[in-house]
Amino acid sequence: MGINKRFAEAREKLAKEAHAKTGFWEDILPHINQGIVIPIISNSFRIEQIFGEGSEGTVSEEGWTIDEQLTAEWASLIEYPMLDKQNLARVAQYYLVEQKDNPHARTKYLEFLKSFLLTIANDDADYADLASRLKTQIQEQHFSEIVQQLDYPRFPAGVDDPLRILSKLPLPIYITTSQSDFLERALEAEGKKPRTQICFWSGPISNAAPEHQTDHEFTPTITNPLVYHLFGLEEYPQTLVLSEDDYMNFLMAMVEDTNTLNPIVPLNLRRALGVSHLILLGYRLEDWDFRVLFRFLLKFRRDDFSPRGMVIQLQQDEKRIEKVKEALEYLGKYFDRRKFDVEWNNASTFIQKLWNEWNTYRQGQ
Repeated sequence: MGINKRFAEAREKLAKEAHAKTGFWEDILPHINQGIVIPIISNSFRIEQIFGEGSEGTVSEEGWTIDEQLTAEWASLIEYPMLDKQNLARVAQYYLVEQKDNPHARTKYLEFLKSFLLTIANDDADYADLASRLKTQIQEQHFSEIVQQLDYPRFPAGVDDPLRILSKLPLPIYITTSQSDFLERALEAEGKKPRTQICFWSGPISNAAPEHQTDHEFTPTITNPLVYHLFGLEEYPQTLVLSEDDYMNFLMAMVEDTNTLNPIVPLNLRRALGVSHLILLGYRLEDWDFRVLFRFLLKFRRDDFSPRGMVIQLQQDEKRIEKVKEALEYLGKYFDRRKFDVEWNNASTFIQKLWNEWNTYRQGQ
């Protein structure tokens, strides 16, 4: 039996066992109805859809994801000298050191993504003229603005945008580790008015827009939901969390934040993180963004009253795991100790299943 088939069978078996044990769907759907579920969406989730023709989890011959392949391209461009050129946190660390820690150096990767996408679009006859015009405005345009104007991501016929599906759910809070406002655009397309707030982990920013400032009095609703950018927003380079030092400094800022009246993370969000079901979408267990995010979340979870969360994991590539069954069992035990379940599936497939289950549930009410 080939390793791909063995991997798929092991993953499917463990997923069934986990669902049988926890009754996940029976548990999560009423909580969606009550608005106490928080989706947490990775940066790579949308990146992979944009550059992967609407798909995610595609790997190269080296076993690299689309996100990692893009990082390797940027690493070559900036002449990164190490062998791990697919590791964004380390490549970004190198660039920041070379640029003497200039905060604006953190936006360089986003500028690379804009240029790379415009180069791809330039080969599309229907978008070549627009891509040429956008290239002359590249400094004035955010990455998400260029993505939208070029009609990315381009999903296959009959495939719905997973972010639009998430945006249809009756939820008041969304968290993202993306530096772009893809989630806000999806919510607006569903007729909602999201409130963008940013984690100012590196210190207050005097020129931040009033609506982006930390607001402990803001109460999010289904029609006016909160979108919290945990790892910053591209408009404010100082807030971006990209390099290894950024991740370490972010965690230190969270640990050292003992201000109970005006903490870095808004009071309402801190409370919500402790009592809500959390669904993490589009992360890889070995990446810095997931590891730091997970440690951040544990700060607000309490064994005595926090409900189980769920880690939605991208399909693991067999080239990274020698003993598939043993690895999956170990990871299942690791997260079970922390009241998290693991769904061995890609995020888009899970979101579609979540929507189907939700539709069935609400029609039966």
